[in-house]
Amino acid sequence: MKRRISTTTTGGLPSIMLIAAGILIQFSPSLRAAALDKKIADSDITFAIEDGLVLENGVFPNDVDVNTDQGIVTLSGSVNNLLAQERALKIAESMRGVRGVINRTKVISASRPDEDIRKDIAAALSQDPATQSYKVGVSVNNSVATLTGSVGSFLEKQLAGRIAKGIKGAKEIVNKVIINYSAKRSDEEIAADVKARLQWDIWINGDMVSSAVQNGKVTLTGSVGSAITRSRAYDDAWVNGVTSVDNSGMTIDPWARDDTRKKAKYAGVPDGDIKKAVLAELRRDPRISAFSPDVSVEGGVAILGGDVGNLKAKNAAKQDAKNVVGVVLVDNFLKVRPTERLTDAQMKSQLTAALFWDPLLEGFSVNATVTNRVAYLSGEVGSNFQKAEAQDVASRTKGVAVVRNRLKIEPEISITYYDLPDYAAYDSPVPFFTDEQIKKNIENGLFWSPYVDKDDIVVAVDGGVATLTGSVGTWVGWGEVDKDAYTSGATVVKNQVKVKNGAWWW
Repeated sequence: MKRRISTTTTGGLPSIMLIAAGILIQFSPSLRAAALDKKIADSDITFAIEDGLVLENGVFPNDVDVNTDQGIVTLSGSVNNLLAQERALKIAESMRGVRGVINRTKVISASRPDEDIRKDIAAALSQDPATQSYKVGVSVNNSVATLTGSVGSFLEKQLAGRIAKGIKGAKEIVNKVIINYSAKRSDEEIAADVKARLQWDIWINGDMVSSAVQNGKVTLTGSVGSAITRSRAYDDAWVNGVTSVDNSGMTIDPWARDDTRKKAKYAGVPDGDIKKAVLAELRRDPRISAFSPDVSVEGGVAILGGDVGNLKAKNAAKQDAKNVVGVVLVDNFLKVRPTERLTDAQMKSQLTAALFWDPLLEGFSVNATVTNRVAYLSGEVGSNFQKAEAQDVASRTKGVAVVRNRLKIEPEISITYYDLPDYAAYDSPVPFFTDEQIKKNIENGLFWSPYVDKDDIVVAVDGGVATLTGSVGTWVGWGEVDKDAYTSGATVVKNQVKVKNGAWWW
């Protein structure tokens, strides 16, 4: 998929403040110089987001419209489900140059009886190993689901909402679940936790973000490099005891690419401090908090051991550790040992139901079998994102210890019709990209990521095989490089990019 890139040069821009749908974005004089050199055209941002939506073949219909005005992106039109609506927002927020996203898309899904939707949401909440103990009630009216009850943290509330969004037919989730903290905390304790979260999160330069707490209400100010990072800071601030978070005062500086804005974050941080940060992250995650994984850190390598009750918890623990500053590698030796024993037939039944509920997989053929706690997925889906979604569904199934994902991606078919009705040419599959096209696709994808400096990555393509070398500051950047390579048209990807110990890209 080709991506277009252009830059425009402007002169004499004054300080500008934009307020759009509650989004406050300020261009301060100190940031103006960077913007003058590399201001990304609104039309190119629009094109890049549309390109990103197209890459999720089978997830988005042709009814999503994108408009960009001074870096503020407005999404409109319609999507088929709530997860697609959420995914569109993340794709837009993840593009370089985006200063904010207003999501006005509407969910237009196939009609289902309210009672069927309610039963499926309730079953999904009770079936998921993390939410099965939550005291959450569900009611549905005109396809709008309302969640009530109480949980112990913001992340638990968000998780319940995410499970509800994963039921097809639901057009809106009204999350009225109350956060019932186990103990009252002082503003000073909350402030210390928020500061630590921002400092240890590899996605965020905590030194550039300030937080203030009053009566449990957190206010965030400062600068971040992208809209997706701004959203991440909001989530980070919801530590125990917080009643609300306001991040409207945070500014976004998407052109901070010069060397003076690269900095080492906790370079050479002691392994003992990294271990404490990893343990804190695991305790915070509702998928892992019920277990007590062992953590050790040696030379920046986090080693996870012990037992967890489900495969999703094991996978989540690895991702949580990778998100901690200073972690250069994760050795995940966690063992999946369910506390609730299910037969293979019971696991297959639950997995089949979960795949049926998932609106992102609707219309595709995904088959599941379970043998000796190993789940096998087969059939066809429309994109790598859907393939990963099916694997995630399987990992959340109680009792499943391993997932063998044999799903195939449906190939695109080019169809050309001529004037006469009897003549139609069907070209399948689409011709392969040339090596030069693949190289340009990868480099263009790297340009649009706010977490990668394209100049730090060397791309070589020979016979459809893409080889990537160079270095990035975080695992976030490594993942962005890997993703762009795999969506470029390359037949094989050799990702030899190194992650620099202690470095961070902002």
